Amino acid sequence: MYTKLIRNILLFFGLLVMQLFICDNIRFGGYVKPCVYILFVMLMPFSSSRVKLMFNGFLIGMAVDIYNGTPGLNAAAMVLIAYLRPYIISLMTRKNELEGKTYPSIAEMEIKWFSIYAALLLIIHNLTLFLLEAFSFRLFHQVLLEVLISVPVSLILIIVFCYVIKPLK
Repeated sequence: MYTKLIRNILLFFGLLVMQLFICDNIRFGGYVKPCVYILFVMLMPFSSSRVKLMFNGFLIGMAVDIYNGTPGLNAAAMVLIAYLRPYIISLMTRKNELEGKTYPSIAEMEIKWFSIYAALLLIIHNLTLFLLEAFSFRLFHQVLLEVLISVPVSLILIIVFCYVIKPLK
């Protein structure tokens, strides 16, 4: 139990540092805004309750918001993907495919499955976050461009990060 708790604490702070000090400083024309901190919710066990997912999503989202001075935008986007995560997993897999599997990771679910899973959550997260930032549907074309550019960059960073960290057995 303590091993999982320590792993989650290290993952939380590692992703937070990576997001705040590396990814938030990556700007190519103002359209690329990579988000790797969502990996914290993405890698939670399949058995995690929706309340636990949403609470952890709120925590890491609020930590990013506090540092960036954004009033709950990241927290809102994280709570939404935490809420939708079980639905997305159930749409992508059959019950028998999850037998003996603990985490939705590359090591347990293979790269193709994980890439689709991560891309779906990234699209939902980024669309929500960027629409809340713009606070107008008149800027929808700009928001869509930001999502289309940011999702592949975020996905590449997330996959690289997943290969760097070792999954907990």
